[in-house]
Amino acid sequence: MKNRLECQVTSCRHNANNLCCLSSIKVDGPAACQPDQTCCESYEERSGAASNAVSGYESPSVETFIDCKAHKCTYNNNCKCEAECVCVGCCCSDVSSKSGTECCTFREG
Repeated sequence: MKNRLECQVTSCRHNANNLCCLSSIKVDGPAACQPDQTCCESYEERSGAASNAVSGYESPSVETFIDCKAHKCTYNNNCKCEAECVCVGCCCSDVSSKSGTECCTFREG
């Protein structure tokens, strides 16, 4: 299942206009009980001040496969996200590593 994905992490090299240039991402947080205990494992810091994703990746897409390790999330089904719409955001003001990202859609279930 592909998910509608919005990415608010503009410091990620895969972000292009709040869409992701990867065909799939990984969300981590096996013991997470709230969104800020998750992260986007696919995050890579953007080098330079480019406003669009680095070339050499797929075109940005609204739909992306999400491999989810947040086992306590109500949308997780055998490590696949079943949420129709997913938002990856920032849990701090200066994101420079995956630990500064979070799955805003996470709901403990």
